[in-house]
Amino acid sequence: MRIEKLETAATAVVVLIFCSFLVYGCNAIKAIGRNPSGEALQKIESLPNYKNGQFHNLDQDVQTATVINRSRKPRWVGLLKFLKGQPKTVLPSKPLIAVNTDLVHTTFDKPTVIWFGHSSFLLKAGKANILFDPSFSGFAGPFKGAIQAFPGSNVYDERDMPVIDALVISHDHYDHLDYLTVKRLRKKIRRIIVPIGVGAHLKYWGFPSSMITELDWDDSIKLTDSITITATTAHHRSNRTMKTNKTLWAGYVIKADGYKIFYSGDSGYSLHFKRIGQRYGPFDLAMMECGQYNVKWPNSHMFPYQTAQAAVDVGAAMTIPVHWGKYAESEHAWNEPINLLVKAADSLKVKVTVPFLGQQYTVGTVVRKVDWWNFF
Repeated sequence: MRIEKLETAATAVVVLIFCSFLVYGCNAIKAIGRNPSGEALQKIESLPNYKNGQFHNLDQDVQTATVINRSRKPRWVGLLKFLKGQPKTVLPSKPLIAVNTDLVHTTFDKPTVIWFGHSSFLLKAGKANILFDPSFSGFAGPFKGAIQAFPGSNVYDERDMPVIDALVISHDHYDHLDYLTVKRLRKKIRRIIVPIGVGAHLKYWGFPSSMITELDWDDSIKLTDSITITATTAHHRSNRTMKTNKTLWAGYVIKADGYKIFYSGDSGYSLHFKRIGQRYGPFDLAMMECGQYNVKWPNSHMFPYQTAQAAVDVGAAMTIPVHWGKYAESEHAWNEPINLLVKAADSLKVKVTVPFLGQQYTVGTVVRKVDWWNFF
């Protein structure tokens, strides 16, 4: 009898493991997405920024005073390093603190952003809710266990979101286009705005073409009578597999209720920020990338002093740093980007505010001066 019970328990464990593999394995395969093909690819191939089978940055080289030390090791070596986990010196020593904001019922007189960590934030403007690069699954990658969210940084998810008038994606990297998040948000999303080519992933995941608007750099779409969204250049790259730059990457200009907001997306520093400032600025608020930088990939991410300079270039009256506070995707300490940014911003007289996770910031209000990130 005891042997039969053990055999039954062992069978149950095997079945559980097998079912888990089916669920997570299928999700991981589905999460990879699908690059443009057929008629969609033919349209892409006619674009001036798509050559030799890839999209290309407008500026060939970023401007950086940092010595570039590009690693010649294969990309899979870096991937294995990330899968092993980051050293404790890189991670927060305690769970992060988040503010509880009612996103469904709370309204504001002016455009207001609520940041959820990394590059995920909600813009509430007028009667519209615009959600940018949501990543609520708790990990960044095709499968759970790839790059884990910091403890305390993943308290908001799809259940907390209001009806989403527009889901806006900057590019197709896993930490910005999260399969499980968009899948769980599907019933709340009214329309989706993405750079050219990214729509192929969403169509593969079951979203109808009628919901999806693809924008090239400097293309615009009118969301409401008082809200216009324009895709802008960024200096980055794209991929969900080893095939790179098959889809476009972008930042965004949002004109809402008489105010202008800029979201940089992921970007290295280049002259494109000055061009954006000259064409679309100045801005009442800029959500600027600050984090996950490394001398090995200066073309993809800015260093903190460059983030401050980019804020000057676009003409930002106020800057909120994003692309930090949730994942460790580089080798620097998790709060190093903010400490370095604050110093650089002071020297350039750039106004920077760093709200708690989930804490709203309304355009035109005072700087948040609590350095909560140094509590850990």
